[in-house]
Amino acid sequence: MAILTSTPGRIVMLLLISLLVFVGWQAGLETAYAKVLVGTTNAVVSNLKADTHIEIEKTTEYEAGYQFKIFTRIDGRKASYPQEPGSLLQPFVIILSWQIFLFLVLRRKDALQSMLVNFGLFILIQVIFMILLTDYYNSDVQQYIYTMMMDSFYIIALVFVIKDYMLYPVFVKSGHPKRTKK
Repeated sequence: MAILTSTPGRIVMLLLISLLVFVGWQAGLETAYAKVLVGTTNAVVSNLKADTHIEIEKTTEYEAGYQFKIFTRIDGRKASYPQEPGSLLQPFVIILSWQIFLFLVLRRKDALQSMLVNFGLFILIQVIFMILLTDYYNSDVQQYIYTMMMDSFYIIALVFVIKDYMLYPVFVKSGHPKRTKK
């Protein structure tokens, strides 16, 4: 396809993919991804603490969106508290769009390897964040780490894209001569 060989065509393709992923995100992919994160986190937390788990629930009808509800023990008593997902879920749109784009412009093996590394590490970082969330009220250190990480997921997603671009410069014309040392 000629559109995938030119730099402007690739940029347009990436923008279209991002738009389609965002529309899908608003149509229900966000909820599915939140359930994946909650399920993965609960699988890990159930091995660490018997009486702690996370659920996802829809916020009120006036506020469109979701929130996490943490059920745990605080000072020896059962407790639950809501927690806004904030910028936890949406940065996945960046990584998902990028990975779909890479499948169109790279060899399947390279695109698959990139996807497995990026998805695996990003989800691992988010699960660790959610585990810290379950002990938010029991530890000042966990409160600090949670606060520090809360708005960092966009940056983390961009780091993955930059890493891939350094490995696979998909917007560089292949006909350029290589630099020579002087």
